[in-house]
Amino acid sequence: MLNALTTTPSICYTPWVREKEFINKVHKHLPKEVYHWKINDPYHGGVPDAFYSGIQGHCFVEYKYKDSLPKKQNSKIKLNLSQQQRNWLKLQKLNNIFVYVVFACQDQVYVIEDFDLQEFTVETFNMHAVPFKNFISALSKFCLEKNNESQ
Repeated sequence: MLNALTTTPSICYTPWVREKEFINKVHKHLPKEVYHWKINDPYHGGVPDAFYSGIQGHCFVEYKYKDSLPKKQNSKIKLNLSQQQRNWLKLQKLNNIFVYVVFACQDQVYVIEDFDLQEFTVETFNMHAVPFKNFISALSKFCLEKNNESQ
């Protein structure tokens, strides 16, 4: 009995834990001028993982994370958005709120705006993913710099 109490517990890293670690990494690398909120709302399903805002813009982001991808380029990766999440994201997009799904693997980030997307291939991920530092730069600029499209 005493032996069971003194052994080191094994740490189980579920996909949710890795996703949370990735979100924390994003928040740590953002400039202090970008407000970030890790949303945890047990009463309202479908709400994305995070909200970001700055003097020029704001957005919601739903994060998905995988430690590694299959080797074959034509292998499918499931996006794993619940129907409730899809509905929430689509509604906000219709309301002209900026909403995104960010799928990340290690230091590569794929930003998705098609909330009906069920899956994509490794090849698609590799074509569209950007390095983590580029994602941080783009998110920071979105929140803090004037949008050139409106000029």
